[in-house]
Amino acid sequence: MKVNNAHTATVKRSGVRSFRLYDLRHTWATRAAMAGVDLVTLAAMIGHSRIQMVLRYAHPSEEHQFQAMKRVQTFVAGGLKSR
Repeated sequence: MKVNNAHTATVKRSGVRSFRLYDLRHTWATRAAMAGVDLVTLAAMIGHSRIQMVLRYAHPSEEHQFQAMKRVQTFVAGGLKSR
């Protein structure tokens, strides 16, 4: 039995909103990136040799981007105070 066939049948029987197994790869990559896994390591974990491919999988949320900007602002403000 093919995995996709079993997955499709299970999703249909469960009544959950349809999703592809491939979507789980995107979710995992996004969560790993948001957890701080660097892109080189993430590429190796996903099985890609090019970081460009990883960028197709990792989709950080707006909140994560906002928090990242706050960290940059804190870093810059700290660096400016010490000068």
